[in-house]
Amino acid sequence: FGTILSNMIFLNNPTYRRLLIAIAFISITIRNWDDKELLRAFRNASVSSTDNASTTSSIISDGPITTVAYAISITSCSHKLNPFDPATVLKRSIELNSWPKHPKSRYASEFYVFIKTSNAKQYNHIADRCGSLLSLAGWNIIPQEEQVYQGLIKEPPESILKNNIGNDGCCGDSELIKLATYKLPHDIAVHLDLDTLVTNPFDELYNVMHFPPDTEEGKQARQQLVEVVAPTDLNRRSSGHPSRGSVNGTTAQKLLSNIVVDAFYTKDYNMISPHKEGHVEHVGVQGGFLVVRPSMLTYLKLRDMVYSGEFYGGHGGKMTGWYKSGYGKHIWGSMTIQGLLGYYFDHVDREHSVELNRCRYNNIADNARVSSFSSNAKFPRGTLIDQARNASDPRYNYKDFQCRDGRANCDDVDCQRFSIEKTRLVHYTYCKSPLKCNECNFMETYKEVTCYAFIKEWFRVRSTLTGEDKPHMEDDAFSTNVQWMREDGTVDVHQGNCYKEYTMGFCQGN
Repeated sequence: FGTILSNMIFLNNPTYRRLLIAIAFISITIRNWDDKELLRAFRNASVSSTDNASTTSSIISDGPITTVAYAISITSCSHKLNPFDPATVLKRSIELNSWPKHPKSRYASEFYVFIKTSNAKQYNHIADRCGSLLSLAGWNIIPQEEQVYQGLIKEPPESILKNNIGNDGCCGDSELIKLATYKLPHDIAVHLDLDTLVTNPFDELYNVMHFPPDTEEGKQARQQLVEVVAPTDLNRRSSGHPSRGSVNGTTAQKLLSNIVVDAFYTKDYNMISPHKEGHVEHVGVQGGFLVVRPSMLTYLKLRDMVYSGEFYGGHGGKMTGWYKSGYGKHIWGSMTIQGLLGYYFDHVDREHSVELNRCRYNNIADNARVSSFSSNAKFPRGTLIDQARNASDPRYNYKDFQCRDGRANCDDVDCQRFSIEKTRLVHYTYCKSPLKCNECNFMETYKEVTCYAFIKEWFRVRSTLTGEDKPHMEDDAFSTNVQWMREDGTVDVHQGNCYKEYTMGFCQGN
C-alpha cells in the first residue's frame, strides 16, 4: 500500500478513498471481533455453500430465539441480608446456561428483581441498601407495591383469608410479589428464589412454550418433554389421580403431543402427610421455581381469586382451602403462592400447566419416601448410607417406607440420589446456603452426599467470576471425610480436605 498511498491521484480519487476506508474498517472489525464469533461466521460460510437447509439452521442457531426474563424477589431488606453474593452467582449460573455462552442454548437472558416498597413512584434504589447491591450485581430493579391490599379482601361466611393471610407461610401476603412475574414484558419469564442455582439450560421447556405443536420444532420439543415431566402429572392426565397410572394404556408421548404450556412448576411433597386422606391429591407448589407465559389476564385472575376471600380453614384434603377444593392449611403457604398456584394449576388451568420432575428442576436433595426416623411424616429425613448404619442404635437404623407422592414406587423422584449432571436447577433450601460455610465433614445420609455436590457447583460457578479465583489452600490444611456418589448409587468415603474439595477453598473451616 505504500506506493499507492504515496500517489496523490489515489488520494484525490473518491473511489479509491472509499476503498481505503472500507479496508481500514474491515481490518479494525476483524481485530476487535470476538474470536468465537469470527469462527462461527467462517463455519456458517463453509456450510452455506453446500446445503440451503443447513444454512437456515446455522443462521437460526447464531442468534437467540427470544430473550427470557429471570426474576427474583426481595420482600424486606434486613441487616442480616446481603443479596449481592447469591444474586451474582445465580445470575452467573443463568448466563453460563443461556445464549450466547452455552453452545446448546438458543435463549438469551435478562434479569429483574422485584423489591417491595410502599411507594413505587418514589422508590430510589440507590438509597436502598438491597436495591443498590442488586443493581450493582446486574439486576434491573422493578419496585412493587402490595399485589393485594388486605383490607379489600372479601369475607364470605366462614372464610379465614382476610384475617390470616398476613401471617401465612414464610412471608405472609408479601409472598404474592412473585405474581408480578406475569407482568414482565417477555414471551417467557422465570421466577427463582435467591438460593437456587441453574446447572443446565432450560431450552427443553422454552421450546415447548415457543413452538406450536404442529411444527417440526414443536413436535420434537414435546417428545423431549416426556423426560422431565413429573410422573404424578402424567398420572393425573391419564387417570385423573396423581398416584394412579394410566387406565387405558395411554402413553406419555400421546398425552403431551398437542399440549400448549403456559406454566411449568414443581410441587412440594415434603409439606404433606401422604397417609392422610386427600393430601396426595392436593399438594402445594414449591415456591422457589416458576416458569410462566406472562399475561396480564392471568395476573388479574389470580389477584381476583385472592380478593374473593374464598379460602376456608382446616387441614384436611377435602372441603378446605381455596374454594373448598382441598388446597387447605396442610400446605405450607396455603393462602399465598404455594396453595393459590397449586389450586390454579391443578383446577383452573390444568390443560396448560405442567408439573415437572422435581429432581430435574428445583432439586433439594430430598428423600422420596417417609422414614421411620420421625413420627411426623413431614420430617424430610434422608436415607442412611451404609457406612452410618448401626443396628444397635435406633437413630442410625431407621428405614424408609411410604412414597410421599402416594405411588407404590417413587425411585424416579428420589432426588437425594440424583446426579447433579442430570439436574437443571438445584435449590439450597434443604442443603442450606453455601454462603454459611457450614461444616462439611458431616456424614450420615444420601442427602449430605448430594448437597455437597450442589455446594461444590455453587463455588465452581463463583470461581468463574472476574476476580474470584480459587483461594490457595493446602491439601492437608484440614483432615476430614470426603464422600462421593458412585455410579451404582453407593457412597465412597475417604479421608481428605472437604473444604478444598467442596468449597474450593472459599470456606476455610466452619
